[in-house]
Amino acid sequence: MPSVFRDASGEPRFTLPIPKHFLDDIAIKHLLEREIRQGGFEYPTPAFFDAHLEPGDLFIDVGAHWGVLSLGAATRHPGDIAVLAIEADPANVTQLLRAVAHNRLTESIETVAAAAGDASGTAPLIGNTTMGNSLYGMGLQGMKQVARGLSVPLVTLDGLLAERPELKQRRVLIKIDVEGFEPQVIAGARALLQSGRVAALVWEHGRSFFEEPGRAAARQMAEELRDLGFSLHQLPSHELGGALMPYAPAFNVYNVICLSGQFQPYRAYNRPPGPVARPGTSNRAGSDGEARARLTEALAEVGGSEGARWSDPGEIIDGADQRASLAAKHIPARSSVMDLGAGARRLAAALPPGGKYLAVDLVRFAEAGEVLDLNQGQFPERAVDTVAALELLQYIHDVPALLKRCAAAAPSLIVSYPLAAAGENARARRERGWFNDFDETAFADMLAAAGWKIAAREPAAGSEMFVCHRETRPPA
Repeated sequence: MPSVFRDASGEPRFTLPIPKHFLDDIAIKHLLEREIRQGGFEYPTPAFFDAHLEPGDLFIDVGAHWGVLSLGAATRHPGDIAVLAIEADPANVTQLLRAVAHNRLTESIETVAAAAGDASGTAPLIGNTTMGNSLYGMGLQGMKQVARGLSVPLVTLDGLLAERPELKQRRVLIKIDVEGFEPQVIAGARALLQSGRVAALVWEHGRSFFEEPGRAAARQMAEELRDLGFSLHQLPSHELGGALMPYAPAFNVYNVICLSGQFQPYRAYNRPPGPVARPGTSNRAGSDGEARARLTEALAEVGGSEGARWSDPGEIIDGADQRASLAAKHIPARSSVMDLGAGARRLAAALPPGGKYLAVDLVRFAEAGEVLDLNQGQFPERAVDTVAALELLQYIHDVPALLKRCAAAAPSLIVSYPLAAAGENARARRERGWFNDFDETAFADMLAAAGWKIAAREPAAGSEMFVCHRETRPPA
């Protein structure tokens, strides 16, 4: 299997040998499908490390499986990055060693045949697939489990590094994917995390953290990491990537990206153009109203966006065609249009010919467009004729600030918004993921304060559409 990442000559940086008898393993089939046909298995995570690994770094891969991330790290700056690949399953260790030798990387990658935890010892390893092995069966609830009568050594990251003084001066980047044992791995790396050497740490928020006691353990781990000086972030989608957003716990599988205070991240980590598997659903439709409201409140607390929702194509089509058709009637031909929260880009298809169109969103569903998080105050630095914000503002924390940014970018604004009715239950709006509750008067006043004059208004798929113009420069 060739690496998705290429060297300067365009050749795969490494190849992964896969014995034929593994081709029936569901996890390996999944890996092959993603790597060969769909641009890379969970592409945004290796892309994050590929963007930030520097010569002289140490990459620690906890739960290394067959070494895709370890091989990618070792070949990022060949000969200049040290890798500790930690894998507990003996069968996976065999394939990992085979891959390291096959790519002639034994001088760069050290394989540690053990599990990482909070103390030295042994622990039972429960099987599922080659990617689903777990200590004590953590994270495998509801799945097929195979008790193999196998216990594996337990080590701590602090202990491993104490035995390797030659690595003590290196900057460190860490990936942890161990099916719910992440808090124990973090506990066993406290000295390392306190040292100031760890630039970035990525851990998987998997199914074991959906319910107690895993939820409490994840919450405590997140607080400990913040106390150690790390900021916590996530991407909208495991598959699509997108804008780097503040972390808020949700009932989804995703990676939590923890950054030191000196780390300079990119604004977004995007998947390259090409075919991609359906990125998954946000689980919003399947959860109860109370859970949906709690998620909205958690996002409001950190100023976050519900990235998993806006990575799900099923969440962005309801009423989109009708709103796009109504908005397009107010946009002259050959206009330039900035579409905020563009989603499935229905507006682009409805626009008159001859104009210019810029899609702006948390994730990139097509090749063109700008990926950013409006809830972090990010905004395209360009001028256009019209800004469109269709069914967006109810998902924005600071609406007045965004309206002022729109006024600085364009003389025209088309916006749709579900106005709050008299006596409407705010809790019901939180269940829908809406952060605010502007009624007709408050919404009109807010537009005016940002320098907008309402020229027309009409119903639009359960909301109200406002066509606005700016006759003077917006207020400072």
